[in-house]
Amino acid sequence: MDDPAESAIEGVRGYAAALKRIRSRLLDAYADLGCVSDLMAAVRHTRTMPREGTSSTGIEYSVHGAGCRMTDQHGQEVDVDLVDGAEAFDAWRITRFLDGKSGARPSVEELRTACVHLSELGELREIRAGRWYALPDH
Repeated sequence: MDDPAESAIEGVRGYAAALKRIRSRLLDAYADLGCVSDLMAAVRHTRTMPREGTSSTGIEYSVHGAGCRMTDQHGQEVDVDLVDGAEAFDAWRITRFLDGKSGARPSVEELRTACVHLSELGELREIRAGRWYALPDH
């Protein structure tokens, strides 16, 4: 894949697929949690869960500042922040995800452009213009 734009689009799609898979596996372990926001509330408000842990499905999580980092048993890591009520990510988080991959890595600007493009296609939701994105609701 020599085209930087295509490389960035595939990088964003890879992050989105990993986020969907890892998030789903994490939440499958906790029947009373429907989303990462619920996990964060369990850590911060009800204090029924530790700030860091490993689910019965093998997903490690770490609640931080405004979000949560999740890592699968193969070391693949995704990170989201809660932005306007959504589990959102930005180009920087995608760059961190891609750092563990071999091959050329797109620039942050190329990843931002790819996020805008994928939002226009309906593959992502734009939470804050040019900055924060989320998986589609469906």
